[in-house]
Amino acid sequence: MKSYFNLLLIGATAMFAACNNEDAPEAKGGEGNEIAFLCSYAPESRATDTAFEGNDRIGVYIVADGKTLQTGGNELNNEQFSYNGTAWTPARKAYWNEGVHNVYAYYPYVAKVNDAEDFTFDLQTDQSTHAGYTASDFLWASKTGVTASASPVSLQFAHRMSKAIIKLEKGEDYEGELPADCEVYIHSTVATASVNLENGGVSKDIYAGTSTIRAFKKSNTEYEAIVVPQNIESRRPLVEVVTQGVSYLMEGRLSFKQGYSHTLIVTIGKSPNQTKIEIGGSIGGWN
Repeated sequence: MKSYFNLLLIGATAMFAACNNEDAPEAKGGEGNEIAFLCSYAPESRATDTAFEGNDRIGVYIVADGKTLQTGGNELNNEQFSYNGTAWTPARKAYWNEGVHNVYAYYPYVAKVNDAEDFTFDLQTDQSTHAGYTASDFLWASKTGVTASASPVSLQFAHRMSKAIIKLEKGEDYEGELPADCEVYIHSTVATASVNLENGGVSKDIYAGTSTIRAFKKSNTEYEAIVVPQNIESRRPLVEVVTQGVSYLMEGRLSFKQGYSHTLIVTIGKSPNQTKIEIGGSIGGWN
């Protein structure tokens, strides 16, 4: 017997959600086990490096076991679940039916997914704010072999982008402390990603141009930026530090790996010509 999800639309909010999910089956009333999730993450697998926050939203797909994830026509299509600080609540209730299912989920939620196999995700180029930084931290999770249950399905998310950690150090000839007004930029990277929502694979959009990303300030000497996984194969402007009207621009080559953090040590000298960068000073797992 072909399986369908019984969906119960709740009030005006649910009706709005229905308008944004044209492929969802018609509501038939609520019976059986309601679909629910417990979302977690590996250590530091969140932009805040702590936990999901209130008002965070994820998108969820559910596919019958043995079938391939499609942009539409799945058992659940990019359904929005929101975190209220305690639990994840759906934009509308959905109930499990018979059979075995596979679940795919991602963060942050995007209302319109153009292609589940080649989903276009744009990083924020201004990551100097908490909102811009977290909106760029693409997370992905999956769970296979799921059957109907009254218990929530556990989803463990992991980073699918790459992270650049820029540490500023004083050169031997630098006098005093490093200024607190430093702005750090990552140049020459493509900020548009192509994401496969079925396997979590991420690569740069081959048709997109390069962008400049302003990094998030963790302290006066440490900055972070989320970058699409990609190879910078030739020397080109990579890291720029701007402080007190002076620009320190450094070139480099680097392979940003998916799910890894890369530490770049920038040693600032008395003049911009004496500034140097150590590429790949440290590469570690981000998940």
